[in-house]
Order: sequence, then C-alpha cells, then structure tokens
Amino acid sequence: MRMEDISALITPDVLLPALGLAALLLPGLIAVGAVFVAVLTAVTYRKSSRVFADKLAKQMSEFGMLVLGVWLLLVSARWGLWISEIWPVSGPLRRFYHLFFDIPGHVSMLAVLTSIITARAWRRHKKGSAVHFMLGGISCLTWMVALMLFITGWLESGRVEGMAQKMDPVTLPLLLMNPTAWLIWAQGLFLAMTLAGGAGLLFLVARRNKEDYGRDYYAWAARTCSGRALSSGVVQALWGVTTFIALSVPWADLALQGPSSWLATALAAVSGSSALAALLAFLVLSLLAWLSLIPLIRSQNPMRLKGLMLAHVVIVFLSLTVLAVTFHSLFDGRGLLF
Repeated sequence: MRMEDISALITPDVLLPALGLAALLLPGLIAVGAVFVAVLTAVTYRKSSRVFADKLAKQMSEFGMLVLGVWLLLVSARWGLWISEIWPVSGPLRRFYHLFFDIPGHVSMLAVLTSIITARAWRRHKKGSAVHFMLGGISCLTWMVALMLFITGWLESGRVEGMAQKMDPVTLPLLLMNPTAWLIWAQGLFLAMTLAGGAGLLFLVARRNKEDYGRDYYAWAARTCSGRALSSGVVQALWGVTTFIALSVPWADLALQGPSSWLATALAAVSGSSALAALLAFLVLSLLAWLSLIPLIRSQNPMRLKGLMLAHVVIVFLSLTVLAVTFHSLFDGRGLLF
C-alpha cells in the first residue's frame, strides 16, 4: 500500500464526488432495505414474538415508503435542475437518468408500486397474514430484479462512449453472465438491509410518541433493528472484501502460471491495488459501526441511547462514502461512479 493511495482518499476531487454519490445512494438503499427488513422480521419472529414483529414490519414498511418518497423527490428535483440547464450533471449521473427512463427504471417503478401496496396492506391489517407475506415477497423480488438491472446497465454503459443505447431485453442474458454484476448486487442487498436497520432506529425514536406501542415493544424493536443491522453489516463487509479480491486479482494471468506461484501473484496484486487503502478504511468504519450497535443490542432500554443511534448512522454513511471510493479505484477511475 503506497502513501499516495492513502492521501488520495482525502483529496477533494475524490472525496466530494464520493460524498455526493453516497448521499444519492443512501435513501434509495434504505428504502429497498426497509422492505426486506419488514418481511424478514415478520417471518423470523412469526412464532416467538408475532405481535411485536407485525408492528415492526408495519412501521418499517411505512418507513421505507417515506424515505422512498423523499428520494424520488430529490432525484426528480436534480433532474429538473439539469433539464433547465441550471445545474449540469456529471457523466455517471447522466447514465443513471438514462437507465431511470429505460428498463431498469420501469422495473423500479413497478417495485415502488408493489411496496406501496404492501405498506397499505400493513396499515389496514396490522396482523401478519399470508397476503402480507405474498405481497412482501413480490416486492422484494421486484426490487432485486430492479437492482440487478441498474447494476448491469451501469456496467455496460461504462463501456460505451457517449450516450448509451436503450437496453435490449434480448441481450440481458449476456449481461447477467458478468460475475462483477452479481458481486455488486449481493453486497448491495445486504448493504441496503444494514442501512435500513440502522436508520430504522431513528425512525422508531421519531414514531414513539405518535404510535405508543409501549416500552417493551420499542425496546424489542430497537434491539431487533440493531441485530439486523449488525448481521447484515458483517455480511456486506465480508462480501466487500470478497469483491475487492475478485476484482483485484488477475485471474487470466493465474491461469497461465503454475499453482506454486498463484498465491504470490494474488498477494502482490492485492497489496499493490490502489483500492486497498480505501478498503481498509471501509473495514475500520464498519468495525466502529458494529461496536456502536452492541450496547443497543445488550441494553434493556436501548431507546435511551439516541446519541449512539445517530452516531451509528453517521458512521455507516461515512463507510458508504469510502466504499464508493473503493469501487472507484477498483474500476481504475474509468468514470463509472464519478
């Protein structure tokens, strides 16, 4: 790891675009993750704590719709400023809007519709039923498809000079054969649940006076959201390491070498990667985020630890920013992210 790689993390040309990208991704990923957290909570605790689980699933689905509405408003406002020639956008953001009005955007709008229907079903019938699980499952599946389409479309558009062409459904099977897309997709799902679980803690604090379900419920809900954020956070961090190794090691060169030199070549590629410093910073921030959740999980009254909840969300946002820098370096600064 070189000193210039470390100093590159804090340069304005890298840090500011990464912060902007993280701010754009944060509400979108929270909205997606909230749907998964709601469904998993209702299913996991259906027998042991069904009453509490149903309430938390209802609140998380509503939280997801609230954040999604804010995110769509921000995206629309930014698009309006670009179209009005008030605030030009970068190349990567142009590709995002191109995909937003293409097949990925159409599928994401379908996912939004299914999420709204699921949230309304929880509001009308607060006890979990087969209908809730079916609607939630459809919503999760639709979001998974939309996320994959955005990722494959984004990677493909980075290879095309100028404005990318419309996505052809016939070529989608070929695009799905890209292992990089699947690596990013899997991490995106767990990252979304991590963000939703952590940010959901603040939503519980905000809703406590309006929806007074009792001290026992909110203590259970805070511990459950913290546990979901911790478990998903560990998985997505480990997956980030896996993605880093998969994209850093020259697998084609290894195929031409003998087995005895594979390890040395792989270690040299990993240690010499320009993204290693950013990855290590991401892991340190992830560790701090995990440590901030442990007191919440172990506390009998975690709702009193509001400062710790806020600190966790801030740390996770910073880790998302550094993760954006990591992927930017892994793609050799080809302008895929910023």
